[in-house]
Amino acid sequence: MSVEFEAAEALRHIALDETVKSYILQHPPLYQSLRPAAMRFIGGETLNQCVEITKSLNQQGHAVTIDFMGESTRDASLAEQATQEFLNVIQAIAEQDLDASISLDLSHIGMVVDPELGYRNACTLAAASEQVGLEMMISMESTDRTDLILEIHQRLCEQFRNVGITLQAYLYRTYDDLLAALQRPGKIRLVKGAYEAPQSLARSRDAELDAAYSQLMETLFQSGHSCSIATHDQSLLSDAQKFIQEQTLASEKIEFEMLQGVTPERLTSMRESGYRTRVYLPYGQEWHLYLCNRLAEYPPNLYQAIVDIVSPDV
Repeated sequence: MSVEFEAAEALRHIALDETVKSYILQHPPLYQSLRPAAMRFIGGETLNQCVEITKSLNQQGHAVTIDFMGESTRDASLAEQATQEFLNVIQAIAEQDLDASISLDLSHIGMVVDPELGYRNACTLAAASEQVGLEMMISMESTDRTDLILEIHQRLCEQFRNVGITLQAYLYRTYDDLLAALQRPGKIRLVKGAYEAPQSLARSRDAELDAAYSQLMETLFQSGHSCSIATHDQSLLSDAQKFIQEQTLASEKIEFEMLQGVTPERLTSMRESGYRTRVYLPYGQEWHLYLCNRLAEYPPNLYQAIVDIVSPDV
């Protein structure tokens, strides 16, 4: 087992520690010292900052999905505040005519407090999004929440056609989940999966995962369902282009999505090849989990993080 792999797994473990997250938020010197490393991957700490970055990305030809960062909210009033902030995001997108959608964790808007609270708040946001013609994407979380997230998504799809779902290729169950999701409206976003998971539930992050992702991706393409291929893996991107061309598939319902600050040249290349592209752009102050996962996905980013922390203007 390589040092890089061990570092990545350690970061994923730290990312899920809510005590660490709270400690960082409550200690301004530590928060401020780590902040420059996080800024590389997010749209700022306020909605206004995020809107300006969204405008810039739109000018570069990329759509954007905006996420007000947060997860595992354990207080109903905080969940309501998060829901209101997402309503502010929807309003800003509509008023400023941005090429953007919203993305959220159900646990951020109350699912952990009470699944029904999470569902009601999700309905509020889905309705507000639908009214102004926007898509709402539900993110996936840790494996102990997968069933509940998919259940709420199914319920939302009984009322709304603009609610998408994220599926994680590293879980053994995902092929069956994909077949079920294909029976519902709303975009399907395919990711590899960033959370810690037991070996009994998830594939290791190696060639087996790449093969599973390819199979799921091809199933999505052949279905004709609206989808977002969310990966930075150049091999998978090449496979996707080859499959689309060989099968002479229409690409109107296919988009390629990448994270802010990660391999932007690959997204530009996909756009220049004629595909719709999208940047996932989270904002807010709860960036601890997000930063750890970004560093875990590509451990050499730790070196860049050190540079950002020590010399934030470099």
